[in-house]
Amino acid sequence: SRSPITPTGALFTFGRSSFAHNVPSVFWLRNDHPVHISCGGEHTAVITENGRLLMFGANTWGQLGLGLKPAVHKPASVKALKSEKVKLVACGRDHTIVCTWGGSVYGAGRNQEGQLGLGHCNNTTAFQLLNPFCGYAPIRTLSAGCNTSAALTEDGRLFMWGDNSVGQIGLGGEGFAAEPREINVGEPVTWVSCGYHHSAFVTVDGVLYTFGESANGRLGLHVEQLSNHRVPQQVQEILGRVTQVSCGGEHTVALTEDHVYTFGRGHYGQLGHGTFLFEADLPKPLEHFSDSNTRRIVCGENHTAVITG
Repeated sequence: SRSPITPTGALFTFGRSSFAHNVPSVFWLRNDHPVHISCGGEHTAVITENGRLLMFGANTWGQLGLGLKPAVHKPASVKALKSEKVKLVACGRDHTIVCTWGGSVYGAGRNQEGQLGLGHCNNTTAFQLLNPFCGYAPIRTLSAGCNTSAALTEDGRLFMWGDNSVGQIGLGGEGFAAEPREINVGEPVTWVSCGYHHSAFVTVDGVLYTFGESANGRLGLHVEQLSNHRVPQQVQEILGRVTQVSCGGEHTVALTEDHVYTFGRGHYGQLGHGTFLFEADLPKPLEHFSDSNTRRIVCGENHTAVITG
């Protein structure tokens, strides 16, 4: 007989992986509950109610922060961070960044483009402490992309680091940044998302900015704006205030108070406009979610998820 699904304390995993033979799994946490989860290329991080950091999945580049193990098949506690309560975690393709309630930021895994923010480009299999970079302001959000990372503070300051080969951290002609660099457009930022090779953020006034790789319309910009894709550009074809944004592999989803907009590559139906819309160069609203109480939008590489209230 099947075991009943418990309402709390369970982790369910399913989908493709190179290390677990694509077999679904379920894990129960004793005397603790998962409160935050992040998925990377082939690894997963979980923060529990007690502030523990649990890691599992592929560890090819040391992205689990658990040493040289090739893979970890069930959630393992990061004992090196046991003395601190973990607040936030973001998994990139092959790296992980975390923030503790004490304000410290750590990185582990692949670092060939400086995406760990440690001031160098050496990979690490253990979580390494970043130098303080935001004046000890509390961090509100972490995000990680292919080889990029971002931190957003409670007072609206945005810092990004890692690969900038196509402008995906907004630093113009620079190739990369191995330490956090502030991205400033003159007003506080309230939301940030790193995609595979592009990024986006939302300002306190509800304005959406995008930058990075511009192919397939994933930036949602007019043609005359595309030459400046290596620095943040304002997306103009959205009505109303933007509240959230999520960047996928080659597409972007933005949420306003009334609509969900999608743009970019749509070959797998990830734009939500049917399987025959292969590309949207400018933001296109999803009729299905018009005036609905949409609470959250999230992109994977080639798919999109929406949570309504």
